[in-house]
Amino acid sequence: MVDKLQYNRALYLNSSSCHYPDSDTNNLKIKCTVDCVHDKNRHCHVKEFSFTGAALTGSIPKEVEELKHLEKLDLSSNKLTGSIPDTLWNLSSLELLDLSRNQLTEGISERIGHLRNLTILSLYYNNLSGPIPDQLGNITALQTLYLDQNRLSGRLLSLRNLSNLEDFWAGSNDLTGEFPDYANLTQMSVFSISGNYMSGRFPADFIRKCTQLYLLSILGNNFEGSLPAELFNYSRLEYLTISDVANSGFQFPRFANLSNIYTLILRNCSITGEIPEYIGKMSNLKYLDLSFNNLTGRIPHSMKGLNLTHLSLAKNKLNDTIPDWVGEVKTRLDLSYNNFSEVSFVVPDDKRDHLNLFSCCSSSTDPDQLFVDPKKRMHTHCPGRKSKSRSLFINCGGEGVNFGDKYYEADNSTSFYYISPSKTWGYSLSGDFLSPESNPSNFIQNQSFGIHVPEADLYSDARIAPVFLSYYACLHKGKYNVTLHFAEMVFREKESYSILKRRAFDVYIQDERRLMNFDIAKEAKGPDEPQIRHFEANINDSVLEISFYWAGKGCADVPPTLNGPLISAISVTPVPQHSALWRKLKKALIITLPSSVVVLLLLLAFVWKMGWLGKRDLREIQIGQDKHVTLQELIGATRKFSSKMEIGRGHFGRVYKAELEGGQTTVAVKRLSTHSKENIEELLNEFYTLKSLRHENLVQVLDAYFGEGLHLLIYEYMPNLSIADAFFGSKSRLKFNWETRFNICLGIARGLEHLHEHPRLKMVHRDIKAENILLDGALNAKISDFGMASLYTEEEQLMIIKVEAPNGHMAPEYAIQGIVTSKVDVYSFGVVILEIVSGKKNAGYKFNHESEYLLDMAYVANKNGSLVDLVDKNLSGIYDAKQAITILTLAVMCTNISPTLRPRMADIVSILVGEKTFEQINPPTVEDHQLNVAMARDECTKADSSTSTDVTSRASTSTKLIKGIDETQNSSAETCLEILEESQTSH
Repeated sequence: MVDKLQYNRALYLNSSSCHYPDSDTNNLKIKCTVDCVHDKNRHCHVKEFSFTGAALTGSIPKEVEELKHLEKLDLSSNKLTGSIPDTLWNLSSLELLDLSRNQLTEGISERIGHLRNLTILSLYYNNLSGPIPDQLGNITALQTLYLDQNRLSGRLLSLRNLSNLEDFWAGSNDLTGEFPDYANLTQMSVFSISGNYMSGRFPADFIRKCTQLYLLSILGNNFEGSLPAELFNYSRLEYLTISDVANSGFQFPRFANLSNIYTLILRNCSITGEIPEYIGKMSNLKYLDLSFNNLTGRIPHSMKGLNLTHLSLAKNKLNDTIPDWVGEVKTRLDLSYNNFSEVSFVVPDDKRDHLNLFSCCSSSTDPDQLFVDPKKRMHTHCPGRKSKSRSLFINCGGEGVNFGDKYYEADNSTSFYYISPSKTWGYSLSGDFLSPESNPSNFIQNQSFGIHVPEADLYSDARIAPVFLSYYACLHKGKYNVTLHFAEMVFREKESYSILKRRAFDVYIQDERRLMNFDIAKEAKGPDEPQIRHFEANINDSVLEISFYWAGKGCADVPPTLNGPLISAISVTPVPQHSALWRKLKKALIITLPSSVVVLLLLLAFVWKMGWLGKRDLREIQIGQDKHVTLQELIGATRKFSSKMEIGRGHFGRVYKAELEGGQTTVAVKRLSTHSKENIEELLNEFYTLKSLRHENLVQVLDAYFGEGLHLLIYEYMPNLSIADAFFGSKSRLKFNWETRFNICLGIARGLEHLHEHPRLKMVHRDIKAENILLDGALNAKISDFGMASLYTEEEQLMIIKVEAPNGHMAPEYAIQGIVTSKVDVYSFGVVILEIVSGKKNAGYKFNHESEYLLDMAYVANKNGSLVDLVDKNLSGIYDAKQAITILTLAVMCTNISPTLRPRMADIVSILVGEKTFEQINPPTVEDHQLNVAMARDECTKADSSTSTDVTSRASTSTKLIKGIDETQNSSAETCLEILEESQTSH
């Protein structure tokens, strides 16, 4: 066990203990206890094994089961990956198991129920997924259970048999369903299920029986019902946080005894009535949040004596006057969005960082009217035409920045509220980060890393709000395009485990919820990746409002540091008027067409005269974020599609380089070959889908033009062209070290995983090859030509197969039978990564005028155990041998003749990044393969030889690839059977 752990310091053992020298320094705690029986054989057993904060990597060794007498196992605060080995569940003597603060994946096995002696189980801060097994409920000795900060889903397990359970944490997961019956859990002192998605009735009955609670946390979720009055008489209670509970109206009980309460959050719980006087008598209270309720009346005078660090009464209906003592306290105090009569005292500048009075009152003597309702203030200010705008660009959290021909205004104030110098827009925010160390500077977040997109400057800063953030703007009446830019820049560090946290919030535009539980990193497949969302908004009263609200979902740990909404940039532009007018006109034309052709002609003439139709050459083309040129300018930049500007060609057409804006912006323009009108219309329908596919390993589609006789796709420009050009081109001067080659392979895998696993699209590329893998300026791999298969008829696709088959990158089932699954791309990926590692083309050799295939050599080398011999000799032996063997082994696995025996792209990525081993991806058995062969044999006998004449193949799991030898005239059925026979003999 010790030898398997990746730790290189000597272990000292004696008859009672084992330890490392200086193991208690730098938060490193390594300890093991040995129990020896002094008989003639002197048996010794390890009872306790602790490697805490030892920076361990890799997976938990399966040899852990050798420590059969182990009672305490603590591997917390390391960097362990992979799944929890099944052998661990054989340690039936375990009383403590702590695997928290690692990066463990997959699920919790049902075999965990074998650990009947467990009293403490800690698995928090990992990436564990799947349901919580019911078998956990069989461990009746359990007293402490930590499952929070994972990806656990499904219903909350039944704990009714765990009568000894005292501490239970399951917050910040994806749990759903109703709250179970926990009638027997009367010993509970800590209970947290915050940040989940549970629903149904609020667990009032359970809470009534847990009279010994000192921590109760139920932030978020979707419960309904009133809070039990008994809860306010739990004298041991120190930490009570509940939010977002729907009911018809709950009032504080007349009496309460929360004498030890330290933190009290009852946010958005539909509380009505007045704030009771006894709140001011809770002498230990430090943090009070009663925001987003329907409280009325005044602020109790008794609250003046509280020694609070934070008080939030925002978003209520409190009235009367604000007490003068509010302006004197040093508490972070939020009274925004209420109905107070006015602010009767002057707010000093040094108080504005911790006193939020935005929109607190019905009237104000403040010259900027900051204390009155923002819509009322805007309605007062906006009517003048000069005070209105037709567009809005804000660099949230950052300095002013030019992007294209647009200037994004600075938004770097750390105040709770702000009005721009032009007085055309402003923001306000509410809430607190619950941490004593938090301060207004937390509202601005910066990053020193780079996001590699054209609009990267918009993502170097962001504004963040603990609970609520709202932007207001004066705009002319009309319809507008609202674009919101996001990128997760806070929860990203593996060292601090913050990358395991999740940010989920709601987005509202004009008081209408447009996004619910929006998780930036989840949508972008990781931090540091931009996410852009587009909406339309109607403005009828001169005011635009864009709001963001944290409803307690996602990260809700204690304290929830730097959680809440995050926004990087906002742009608002009018919907082009001619588009709206044209839609109205078209509707009118349809109505009047049957009755009068003359009216149609007159109307068309009027539209032409008004310039609404315009010329084709003046059509605007997008070449970047908020960057546009005319079609005429674009064509001119290609020198009218001159061969001198051509940078690539393929089945879909030719690609040209276009330098625009004085050389500051370069794009790639693909001029599509002639296709049927129906196919072009299908691609046009898919264009917006292709444009929405944003991933660091996919070439970004910027725009398209589909006109009479001219069909264009506009892409981001890749300065280093394709892998085929870079590795095998005669003019290439690029040199690729091992690290670059490995990253290219990983990038291709991640791009394909995104295409295959996309929640809505699940796209198969069909034509993965070196020519379709492009390289940007930093030699990052990006996949091109995805989504183009709809351009071709079935006959055209057969012709393409005939041309491409001899190159050896096409999967046999696709080449022979036209069967398309994601495993077609997996096969092609295997060929490409083999070319990258070896530096040789797959079909690049000639011997006696016959093609020799690189993959043939790979199968032979794999059989002989000499895969490493395929590594490019130009690397001069400087490479990571382990990574090389991994990639070459993947290449062999990916090119298996049986699609079911090829791994999924998600598993390939996991192997490349070290999260899984080859054994963990669980390929189908040989019996599965034989069944597939038998099924395929039936299909082979039905094959029509006329559909694949001149396309023959010999491919198996150990030797041949498709070679497309034209002089061989075997029928497709004979060829198919030949392949299957070789496949069977190879097994």
